[in-house]
Amino acid sequence: MTRSKTPLGTAGARAGISLVEVSLAIVVGLIVASASVYTYQQVRASARLKEAQMIVGTVQSNIAVDKFRLGQAPPLAATPSPYASVFGVSLNVTSAGGNYHPQGGVNTLPADPVSGYSTVLAFDSQASPVPLVAGAPTPQWDNPVFLSPGPSPGYGNGGWLYDQTQGAFRLNYSNQQYPAERPARW
Repeated sequence: MTRSKTPLGTAGARAGISLVEVSLAIVVGLIVASASVYTYQQVRASARLKEAQMIVGTVQSNIAVDKFRLGQAPPLAATPSPYASVFGVSLNVTSAGGNYHPQGGVNTLPADPVSGYSTVLAFDSQASPVPLVAGAPTPQWDNPVFLSPGPSPGYGNGGWLYDQTQGAFRLNYSNQQYPAERPARW
């Protein structure tokens, strides 16, 4: 009969792992997984806001071109044009017959990536009161007066804002909802 050799001071070799070790491994794995999910959600939200910034920049550039061509900011609603049957910011059709944004569909701007609404609400920057939050980038941004209430979603709930007097196009979110991004600064 042969004897098994074990290191000095041990009674025998251990066979397997204990329940405490398994529990500890599961807890560590859950912590890592929850941190990964949280980080993914933050990166995804940031990417949606960056996409919205890109859409605002593209539309704002095309509005500036139309403003130069027309001598005033383009209208929000359908208006006859010599180059297009009708044009308007809410229709995604420039006065030259092109699109304010190429991703938009027929007679609609692209949906905002954050909420999924493509509604364009008109507001009047001249009639809007002072901001609700000190240090807002534009005095009217946090509490605008609308030319017409418009359909749902309403102010601050997604879609787009357009000020026809200045030709300003913005994401329809207030600075209180996204204080780090400040949608009014785009």
